[in-house]
Amino acid sequence: MKTLWITFNLKTMKKIFSTLVLITCVNLATVAQPELTTINYQKAEQQAVTNEFPFPEKTIMGAIDAKMQQMGYKGKSAKGFTHYKNVNLPQLGGGLYDLYFMAEKISKRNKNNATLTLLVSDGDNNFVSDKTNAALMNNAVQYMAGLHETIVTYELDQKIIGQEEVIKETNKNYTKLVDEAASLDKQMKKIEKDIADNKKNIEKQQAEVDKQKQALEVLKAGKQQ
Repeated sequence: MKTLWITFNLKTMKKIFSTLVLITCVNLATVAQPELTTINYQKAEQQAVTNEFPFPEKTIMGAIDAKMQQMGYKGKSAKGFTHYKNVNLPQLGGGLYDLYFMAEKISKRNKNNATLTLLVSDGDNNFVSDKTNAALMNNAVQYMAGLHETIVTYELDQKIIGQEEVIKETNKNYTKLVDEAASLDKQMKKIEKDIADNKKNIEKQQAEVDKQKQALEVLKAGKQQ
């Protein structure tokens, strides 16, 4: 009994430890902080804000594009980035800026996590850095940190839309089956009526056969006389 109790507790402890590790990993991914880095863009070194998010790149870019379109901005492809021109974001402290976003999956094996890169320009490809505008880049870092909630909301909205489509398709199939059932029921009633009519006709025809046989017998009897 004591051995069994120890085994049970070891298994329980392993499960608890595995759960804690999983929760810790998720939390670490969730609370990843944005940072300033340098990337090569248009054959020049530009300062950018990057952050890792626990979402696929398609979800991240979809969330950003949906938010930008909601604000009236349309993105254009720009050498791997999506470029939004003359954007006025309160989070950046006011003013009009060109924003360049790009999301890339961390690795081929890890498709559910991606790194988001943001470049900020005050126009004409004049990219901003913490040396030229420290306050703006600090705001950009804070803005990047706040995108997690935007992406979570977008992902949930997409799941809701997807589920609504599933329900729509399910209802469509249900209605089709109900209509088929009504049609089959109608056909069945017609068949039942046809069977009943057929039985009546058989009885009538049998009576006619008997009548004609009797007539034949009468004719034969007259011939014998």
